[in-house]
Amino acid sequence: MRSIILIGLGLVAAGVAIFLTMSGDDDATLKAQQNEAQKSAPAVTATKKATKKTQNVIPSFDVVRLNPDGDVVMAGRATGLAEVTVLDSDTVLGNIKADNRGEWVFLPTSPLETGERELSLRSLNPDGSVMTSKDIVVLIVPEVKGETALAVTMPRDGKGAVKALQVPGAQGLTLSIDAVNYDEKGQLSISGAAPEDGVVFLYLDQNFLGNTVADDRGSWTLSPDKSVKPGVYQLRADHVDENQKVLNRVTIPFARAENDTEIPKERRIVVQPGNSLWRIARRVYGTGYDFAVIYQANEDQISDPNLIYPGQVFEIPEGQ
Repeated sequence: MRSIILIGLGLVAAGVAIFLTMSGDDDATLKAQQNEAQKSAPAVTATKKATKKTQNVIPSFDVVRLNPDGDVVMAGRATGLAEVTVLDSDTVLGNIKADNRGEWVFLPTSPLETGERELSLRSLNPDGSVMTSKDIVVLIVPEVKGETALAVTMPRDGKGAVKALQVPGAQGLTLSIDAVNYDEKGQLSISGAAPEDGVVFLYLDQNFLGNTVADDRGSWTLSPDKSVKPGVYQLRADHVDENQKVLNRVTIPFARAENDTEIPKERRIVVQPGNSLWRIARRVYGTGYDFAVIYQANEDQISDPNLIYPGQVFEIPEGQ
């Protein structure tokens, strides 16, 4: 009986030992599984979401075009989602919102009045900052419906590159010199039109100035390194093929005045391509609204104040 009890106690002890062993194994397995789960689980760390700062873009014109029916389309660039205001001098023509890429299009709801006007831009960016366009657009709306408007863009101070956006008589032309500008040192900036990807060579009195290529909109620009002395010249543009064979040619008179930033000593000024009475008055008098002063002094040469030609020599009266 004693041995049965001992055997029984031994079995109980063995069972307890087995239970403890199994229990210990389960605990070890559970801990091992927990450790493994902790290792495989992604670490929880405090991450700071980086905020990409939007680069603000100065508003600018890409297109200003008046069709024969008198309807105007304007387009350009600004900061993405910016509120863009189109100004005619100090008058607001309209407000539009740029898309996510910063592109905007403005279609005035009513035709613009005839005459000359100075367009500029102001944008309110999403961050609250306000920016104004570096360049202005001088737009001349013709009095006769169906005629082509003149639209050129230029720096506000009148110095630097001038680019023609729309030129009377340029429709259907495969090559043109639309605008010429120069600084006080005689450094030229020339722009015009040619077929897309067309190569253009430019000459001043048979002297080579340089070459350029028209972009996908058929516009080309060139700013030669050479400076031009005061005088009257012939400016020539050649559209050439890959063998430099001339496909088309255009020549215009060009003159650099003795002093482009002040009233000439002899009270004269030679009209440059892209000039208008408004622009000449703005350069000489500081405001385009004094264009009538020049018009009245040169009525014998000017049949239409909205249409003047390169090479014309005007008398510039004293400011009123």
